[in-house]
Amino acid sequence: MAAARVLSPAVCSIGPSVALLPGLPAAAAWLALHARDVVTADDKPNRHLRRSDVVVQPRAGIDEFPDRDRTVVIEPSGRWLVNGVAQEVLVDPSVHRPIGRRSVVGGVVGAARVEMGSAPVLVVDAPGIRLRTSADLGAGDVRALRQLSGLTAPADLPLRWRAQLQAAGVVLAPPGTPFPDDDLGWQVASVRARRRALREYGPHQALTEWPSVSAVMLTHRAEFLDHAIEQLARLDYPNLQVVIALHGFELPFGRLTDLAKRHAVDLVFLPRDLEFGAAMQAASERADGELLTKVDDDDHYAAEHIWDLVLARAYSGAPLVGKALDWIMVQPDDVTVFRPEYAAEQYATFVAGGTMLISQADLRSVGGWRPVPRSIDRALIRRVQMSGGLVYRTHGLGYIYVRRGAGHTASAPSDHFLTSTVARWPGLLRHEVFGTDRTTSAGVAP
Repeated sequence: MAAARVLSPAVCSIGPSVALLPGLPAAAAWLALHARDVVTADDKPNRHLRRSDVVVQPRAGIDEFPDRDRTVVIEPSGRWLVNGVAQEVLVDPSVHRPIGRRSVVGGVVGAARVEMGSAPVLVVDAPGIRLRTSADLGAGDVRALRQLSGLTAPADLPLRWRAQLQAAGVVLAPPGTPFPDDDLGWQVASVRARRRALREYGPHQALTEWPSVSAVMLTHRAEFLDHAIEQLARLDYPNLQVVIALHGFELPFGRLTDLAKRHAVDLVFLPRDLEFGAAMQAASERADGELLTKVDDDDHYAAEHIWDLVLARAYSGAPLVGKALDWIMVQPDDVTVFRPEYAAEQYATFVAGGTMLISQADLRSVGGWRPVPRSIDRALIRRVQMSGGLVYRTHGLGYIYVRRGAGHTASAPSDHFLTSTVARWPGLLRHEVFGTDRTTSAGVAP
């Protein structure tokens, strides 16, 4: 199984069956990862059948496939038409993505400009980088730009190049505007731009709706329930179900009335003697979403947290994704630390357990959560790896892991998280990007 998976370690996006017709331009290349059907020029049998839900073709007027849900035309110029309506698809997430982009500010800043001629030319000048292109940014260009923290760019920089640079994690600013020179400020600017570019200008929304997600929280600690409900209510995603599994205690559903106004809620009661992993499996079986993400009862989650995971799954192709364990509130010492010990935006063997996202299908294919008393996160990662699947670690912004003195199933002591820190804040770091406050606290070097 693992050997076969190595030949194709990526996953197809959840969604409709896509058929590609002959003659498509290079702008359609990304769709090859998601095609379920490719029609050849002389392919005549069974044309009366509904072979696919979405048909992608090089021009309008090809109507040989009846009863289709959606017709996507990709013209030679690269323009996309969805059911006859133009849509801006400017970002190829298999190319324009932040893979390799670390959590710390690199400090390398350059300048972008456009030279006009027979065709506009994008020119990027920065230490060690000299880029000139009249076409879309290629994979080599994106790799070369990883060392850049930001670029000064004119206001009239064409939207196509602007979106591609931002999807790759480059911070753009008008000439004369200072760039953030601290890790938190730079990461906030970079991640916000990535989210927008990938969501608004990628091809996903041209093909289908974003996948449904179930946020599953298993807790045996009634004292953390109010905090957990507050975090779940904050999550902002268009199709979200919340599963709250109470492990060994009960609660009237009326306690969840406000949460149920925001999201669909399923409340599950599980016996205390059920092993932790078996309880998580039972809770997951109540989930209706195409994707499932684990939420811990005492951590902090920002509104965009689930979007970050869904986008990372889309551009990485990994069956299991999660966030970097960058931001940690060490409660015994009453301090929040920035500890980028595990590099962000890369394929990995470890992600923060309270941020793991996997599809229902992939979870079932590896046997689900193991019925073990502790370390269920690492056990699932191991199962995915043993099946040949990839694990991807995206940035850690929007998530604060709370490390308490006792009550954790993980074995590392609290003091461990005070080593290798880059910055520290007294108490809980208050910042809107974590959903903890709308004001920013100043960090101090350790």
